[in-house]
Amino acid sequence: MTAQDPATTPAAEPEPEPSRPLRVLSYNIKELKVDEDAVVDVLRASGADVVAVQEATRHPTGRRRMRRLAARAGMRCVVPGGGPFGSFTTAVLVSPGTEARVVRAVGRPLPWRWWYRRARLVWPTRRGYALVDLGDVVVLSVHLGLDARERADHCARLLDVVDRLGAERCVVAGDLNETPDGPSWQTLGTRLRDAGAATDEVTFSVANPRRRIDAVLVGSAVAVEAVGVVTSDAARRGSDHLPLLAHLRVMS
Repeated sequence: MTAQDPATTPAAEPEPEPSRPLRVLSYNIKELKVDEDAVVDVLRASGADVVAVQEATRHPTGRRRMRRLAARAGMRCVVPGGGPFGSFTTAVLVSPGTEARVVRAVGRPLPWRWWYRRARLVWPTRRGYALVDLGDVVVLSVHLGLDARERADHCARLLDVVDRLGAERCVVAGDLNETPDGPSWQTLGTRLRDAGAATDEVTFSVANPRRRIDAVLVGSAVAVEAVGVVTSDAARRGSDHLPLLAHLRVMS
């Protein structure tokens, strides 16, 4: 047998980059005021690795209720939301198989201004965001407000957070309170892409479904395999929003 000339030896095929599947559920649960049992059923059936929650339960018992919800669904609440210092209307749950991957989980408030008031002596809901860092990917739960000026301010601040974390590995999931042609989607779209851009499904409201105001936005290192609105009977009973489930793949 004669040795091949290195110059004529075919180059080895490059090894494919390893990747990891990730299922993310974005769900506005309306503070569990509609049907908590139905929300539990949705969480169990989703098979999600990470659940980005909006309108998490708040006030004195809010954190305890979020932890109880997660336990009922066979998950763990790593950011329970609530105030006075935290993620306020957002929370994050993870599956048992994902919990070991958690590097960091934290909630942060977003600022408000005097002009966010919609009526005399009535202050709007304080907003925040929650995130879980799994090393190769970071999932952020966001819940933008009803005031367009507030949304613009908060989107700019969220972009700073995404840039610090590394936009390519970020997944931002949440209730943006506007449709995909709105400025918040466009602002966040400077770093992230809309995982559900190819779908015409709507998420709000359950009673009169007309708009897609809930989003899963992903960075360049996150591939989208499938995304869809959950329309099960439980999803229609659990909240005024329909949940959005994204099947993603994270490149290492």
